[in-house]
Amino acid sequence: MDPRIADFIRDNRRRYTREAIRQQLIDAGHEPAEIDATWAALDAPDPDATAGEGFWGRFWLFLVGVNVAVFLLVFLTTGMVNSSVLAVVLAVALAIGALIAWGIVAATGPTHMGRTTAMVIGGVIPLVFALLIGGSCYAMVGAIGPPPPPPREGVMEIEIEPPMDVSGSGAAFCQVQADPLGFSIYAQQGSLGTIEGRPLHASVDSFATEVLPEGGPTPAQVPGAEGQIVNLYVSLFPRAESDPPREWFVSPDTELEIDAAPDGLSGTITFEGLEAMTVDGPDTAIGEGDAISGTITWTCE
Repeated sequence: MDPRIADFIRDNRRRYTREAIRQQLIDAGHEPAEIDATWAALDAPDPDATAGEGFWGRFWLFLVGVNVAVFLLVFLTTGMVNSSVLAVVLAVALAIGALIAWGIVAATGPTHMGRTTAMVIGGVIPLVFALLIGGSCYAMVGAIGPPPPPPREGVMEIEIEPPMDVSGSGAAFCQVQADPLGFSIYAQQGSLGTIEGRPLHASVDSFATEVLPEGGPTPAQVPGAEGQIVNLYVSLFPRAESDPPREWFVSPDTELEIDAAPDGLSGTITFEGLEAMTVDGPDTAIGEGDAISGTITWTCE
């Protein structure tokens, strides 16, 4: 391509017709074939001059791909797989971010820009939005910890020795926490039977000493379970508001022996001297003031 021909065409193409320019170049001694070749080269689209008609297709593929990748990364690495609610919140947040990114890209009109600029706008903005939203969700879930898995269904059996002399069996739940949090086993309300018309309830909790919850009854360190604190709770639900509470907790004098699977889904705990709760009033020791002894066994799927 002759640069002199190209410069002449560029300088005059807005003022004269193509035929007039071509004739002037021929009169100036240039070959018609060379003139036509130069003109064709000037009219050919520059692949780096515009983003091209395929920009939006590539943009949507990139936008969807980035957000799906970020969603899966956060979903799988934070334990969010156990919480559909958090997963939906993350998906909605990413969808909103994707729409905002699309709005910004559409407002800039990338199809009229250079390919490099269009790729930066169409690639960086969706990526930044996805990483900001995904990173925020990752940090939030990491700060509060992953949600626990749903409780597993199972069966609990309880035997309480005389003078109370109670035996019951029914549906229970096993809530297994991430290490080193331990596990919680609790009977479904009313599943263990009733005593004097009051539903019997029981629960067993095992905690690592470093994550022992504040407040509540004093748990006991169990021999042979180093670093673990075990708490046991037995109660009778009231028949009416006028019924006094009847509850038994672990006290410093309670003796416990537990044999539980590492995952907490099965086990047996034997207790002796589970102390009755004391309250102010005429009934200073609910449950006839007697501590209770017995065994609780559970199995969950």
